[in-house]
Amino acid sequence: MELIFTLNITGYIPLISTILGVVMGLASGEISNLRRDKRKKRRKINSARTLISLENDRNIELLKDFWYKLNKDEKGMTVGDDLKITLAHRLVKMPMPSWNEIMWRNQASLLAITFSDEEIISISSFNNCLELLKSIYSKLIDLDTKDREYNSRYALSGAKISSLPRSNRFKEEAPGLWDEFEKITLTLLENGNPLTQNK
Repeated sequence: MELIFTLNITGYIPLISTILGVVMGLASGEISNLRRDKRKKRRKINSARTLISLENDRNIELLKDFWYKLNKDEKGMTVGDDLKITLAHRLVKMPMPSWNEIMWRNQASLLAITFSDEEIISISSFNNCLELLKSIYSKLIDLDTKDREYNSRYALSGAKISSLPRSNRFKEEAPGLWDEFEKITLTLLENGNPLTQNK
């Protein structure tokens, strides 16, 4: 009786070995797939960090160059509000840098796994400050344009220039807007790339 039982089990050994081989092969394949997916995800995260860091560096370099050109002849100029008005006039005559945040927007799906909350806040704040600079620039252009239009309209009417009411909104608002523009710019330049400032 014992001999028959032994023969029956040994008849199943090849089948059991085959099943174990298939199970181990499937498990090994799954482990390999998980590792590959993990490497792929890590590569995506590293690429996203690199692309956004390069974008931030480029925006900082554009801002540095713009700020240098804007202030390069500042020595010997007037002081106080007159200087701010002069610099604001110079600002509206210069084209703003073409800052962008394309990489930041394109990587939105990876932000939560790529960056810490502090990094997300820092980069978002950095981009918001660049947008704020554009907004101040637009306000100054708008003020300058409206003053010119208002003043030229009366000049074309043939009235004496000395008797005309002149619009001075640019001169009134430019110093405050310049102060805000300068403060934001200097803070951005001092802090640098939000991804490398704490390293």
